[in-house]
Amino acid sequence: MICNLAELKELFKIIPDSNDIDVSIEAISTDTRILKNDEVFIAIKGENFDGHNFVKKAIEIEALAIIVARNFDTTKYNYKNFIKVEDTIKAYGDIARFYRQRNNFIVVAVTGSCGKTTTKDMIASVLSEKYKVEKTFQNNNNEIGLPFTILHADSKTEVIVLEMGMRARGEIEYLTKVGLPNIGIITNIGIAHIGELGSQENIMHAKGELLENLPKDAIAIINGEDGFSNKLKKKFSGKIRVFGFNENADIKALNIMTEGKATLVDIIRDDEEYKASLNFKGDHLILDCLIAIETGLTLGVDIRESVEALNSMEVSPGRLELIKNDKYTIINDTYNANPDSMKKSIEVLLGYEGSKIAVLGDMRELGENEIAYHEDMGAYLSNKELKALITVGKLGEHIGAGLKKTNILNTPIFTFNNNIEAGEKLKELISLNDIILIKGSRAMAMEEIIEIIEEDMVI
Repeated sequence: MICNLAELKELFKIIPDSNDIDVSIEAISTDTRILKNDEVFIAIKGENFDGHNFVKKAIEIEALAIIVARNFDTTKYNYKNFIKVEDTIKAYGDIARFYRQRNNFIVVAVTGSCGKTTTKDMIASVLSEKYKVEKTFQNNNNEIGLPFTILHADSKTEVIVLEMGMRARGEIEYLTKVGLPNIGIITNIGIAHIGELGSQENIMHAKGELLENLPKDAIAIINGEDGFSNKLKKKFSGKIRVFGFNENADIKALNIMTEGKATLVDIIRDDEEYKASLNFKGDHLILDCLIAIETGLTLGVDIRESVEALNSMEVSPGRLELIKNDKYTIINDTYNANPDSMKKSIEVLLGYEGSKIAVLGDMRELGENEIAYHEDMGAYLSNKELKALITVGKLGEHIGAGLKKTNILNTPIFTFNNNIEAGEKLKELISLNDIILIKGSRAMAMEEIIEIIEEDMVI
């Protein structure tokens, strides 16, 4: 139960009826397709939809109450439990905050320029060793998705791991005030959304809103490797833990070695050392593991249990997801892309044994310097040993152009405008035991390439 009808009305300063206290609300729904008659419908208005268009349907279903914008004309409906608010999205957040406080969940919030989803999944896996955990599903990390996650946690939930995304200043502040995290994590400060925010410094301030709005008794976990830790520390007066590869970090990974499919690493937290074998490749994934381990230790999960949980976890689809068969291995990282995450995914590709093919598409939302960022990515590949580079899209073409300028290892470059042509070429190139990275922005839908090569792949 979320609350009773009296409590819901009182939250929005409406005097309840005498029997409202006996009316239990099982859920707050934004979708009449799944709405039940023991639930409340809230008419969310977004860029491409307006829930007010479905008020009549909610009445037919006999929703317990319907939350609408104040300027919505309710006089034409024979229905008594309308709740009018200034902003239905904000109202959704208000209900989520009320529910979070009532149940006293432990809340872990994760933001950053890249790696949020993987880190969220790692933390949830680690904490599941001790707690009943709810986590952000897929990309429900905005002002609608975050309340959705909180409100779908049942009363037995002990920990909620919330991913917080943003495109502009003020968004992380709002999400933090809704979720009220006990632990706030910034994975890194990169250049995702630099087209909207203008500079990496502005991105730091936008992500730093998490720290500025943490409760004083919360704990912050920040990256000691991206050059912004000192500035971020000034945004929070409470306890801060730093992760990284350097001696000054509170939890650090040292003596990293690759052994077959595993990465061997010495994890040192304060004065204690643990030798771990992790099923992850790439420095950024090791850093993500440190975040999960630190979060686990903070909440009483032993480091050995944390490592076991990490090594057996399932990653979200399209996020460095390994697709293996007896012919080849695909690293499916098609969910999204920016220069930081693309370089890190290439680093993961290079950590595997076998011939490597990179299939890279447009990176969107990079602003006026988007071509330069793509050319720089090509330059970054100039000394990387690849069997081939395949690019997709008009911007992706500039990755190939950047590589051509300094193609030290004479990597073959193939440029295509669409996924179909790229997929057909990839089928021609693949041979036994190849490792293929496929990555591009969400708008590129590069998972289509995986479908193409899996249709009739013959070696």
